[in-house]
Amino acid sequence: MTSPQPPPFTYSPHLHEYSLPLSTFSALKPQYTDFVVGGLVFSPTYKTSTALTPDPSSNSYSNSARVLLLQRSMSDSYGGYWEGPGGLCERTDASILEGAAREVREETGLHVSHFVELVSVDQWVRSKPDRVYHVAKFTFLLDVWEASGSCSDDGGEGGGMEDSRWEDKVKVEPTEHEAFEWATEEEVREGVGKGTGRYKFVGDQGRNLLAAFQLLAR
Repeated sequence: MTSPQPPPFTYSPHLHEYSLPLSTFSALKPQYTDFVVGGLVFSPTYKTSTALTPDPSSNSYSNSARVLLLQRSMSDSYGGYWEGPGGLCERTDASILEGAAREVREETGLHVSHFVELVSVDQWVRSKPDRVYHVAKFTFLLDVWEASGSCSDDGGEGGGMEDSRWEDKVKVEPTEHEAFEWATEEEVREGVGKGTGRYKFVGDQGRNLLAAFQLLAR
């Protein structure tokens, strides 16, 4: 029996270009050979104690927000470093947004419900003996169905959230990641600035995470 699928995701109107068919989007950006996508998942009211849920209008609410981080496999490059879900947009992905939703699902088991904002666009060049790759990475701030309790463990709608917090239901892909954690803005900042925190990031990943925290606080 096939498990029911979660409802489709939506996106903010100004992100429409990222919903275009991938072939159309590629034609509009011929300077790139490949696209990478990333999705940042936040728990706005993550609690580590029995404290009451923070008031959304208070500073304690924004300070309680945590971002989902995945630890890179020790057998991979930059093993042990931390990052948000993401990866190469495949030719079979219908759009940039579909690719990002797929990567989030494959790497965390979570299902995207809404794309809120574009956090960053990173660009780099990778040279190989047979080809030079010009890559653009689009990282989005997004919501997931699990946070609203409308997506069960098997991918269906409704139920499944009562027994434990949705934040604990992340399922990492063991060939790519070792573990997952929910980090505060201050914890991310320690890794980006002084490099003394528990989290180490590749390239601009840490700065992009901090930018997402700022968007969340608006």
